[in-house]
Amino acid sequence: MGLKNRVIIGWDVGGANTKASIVEFSGDKIVKIRSALRHFPIWLEGKDELPQILAKIKEELAKRDRINGVAVTMTAELSDAYYTKREGVNHVLDSMLKVFPQQDYLVRVVDVEAKLRTIEEARTQPLKVAAANWPATAWLVAQRSKDTILIDTGSTTTDIIPIKTGKIVAMGRTDPERLVSGELVFTGVLRTPIPALTTALSYRGKPCRVSSEKFALSADVHLVLRHITEDEYTCETADGRAKNRKDSLARLARVICADVEILTEREIISLAKEIYDAQLKAIIDGINQVRSRLRIRRAQMQMYPVTVAGLGRRFLASEAARRAGFKKIVDIEGVLGQEGAIMAPSVAAAIMLNKQILLGEEEGA
Repeated sequence: MGLKNRVIIGWDVGGANTKASIVEFSGDKIVKIRSALRHFPIWLEGKDELPQILAKIKEELAKRDRINGVAVTMTAELSDAYYTKREGVNHVLDSMLKVFPQQDYLVRVVDVEAKLRTIEEARTQPLKVAAANWPATAWLVAQRSKDTILIDTGSTTTDIIPIKTGKIVAMGRTDPERLVSGELVFTGVLRTPIPALTTALSYRGKPCRVSSEKFALSADVHLVLRHITEDEYTCETADGRAKNRKDSLARLARVICADVEILTEREIISLAKEIYDAQLKAIIDGINQVRSRLRIRRAQMQMYPVTVAGLGRRFLASEAARRAGFKKIVDIEGVLGQEGAIMAPSVAAAIMLNKQILLGEEEGA
């Protein structure tokens, strides 16, 4: 690493997945990005294990690099491992400081206004930094796109963030506000239970109610439809069995209380396609709500850009945008590469801190 290069580690600490990106900079230019993801369902594994998970990821990524700064986003505070979001925010910050003590590292936290806060400021106003991974990605996109709608579909949720004249113009800040505004759609590539997507499917030409049991997840749908690989199926399965096509087909059959002896593979694939369409519709509904508020008319949609990010950017975010009527789709992979596109919040947080350091707003880095 060059003498003038700076290394910053960005974090996106989620309730199910913890992501980190080491970004090496030469001035304001990105030299290299290395990222890591750990499936860590905090409500199952236990919140006390979080510092160890963070330490292992740091050891894997940083190796012998001297880290000049740490930028944190989080959504883990929503997990029912915590009684309140305040408790969750403070525990994530405590865990981070065990790995990156403030006497040795410059640590900053992204807030819902896409600003960096000190640990002390974050503790004082925990709801300002709760669920603030989307502002990091939106801030990054806004640096490059004057007018766009960012659609970021990850393992659990989809963010739909409007950007106007280079500024984030989201109506919501907290999760409940964003659910109301259409800017947060609680559906994702991997962890969404099927009954959250639809109440009925087709069974041999007739409408069939679905079971409300957690028999299958959206990951099964996307594995069966070949949208994701087995390696990308990173969450736990609904039944504890393997993350392969055979077992995913069996899980999906149970959604209508059938099995692989009752349904043919072709029939199960048909169910998967119906569920996929229902998931797209949920995202399209959010897109249309945001589009309507921006007053983007149908005639404007062919040229109005949509920026997509996340694991589901191609088959969920892009496809939903197309079905909604948008034609100009920009994949953030073109800016950050494939790894960065999936890890956008952690990469964006690192870029945000680097910019602040370059502007001379931080010292000791």
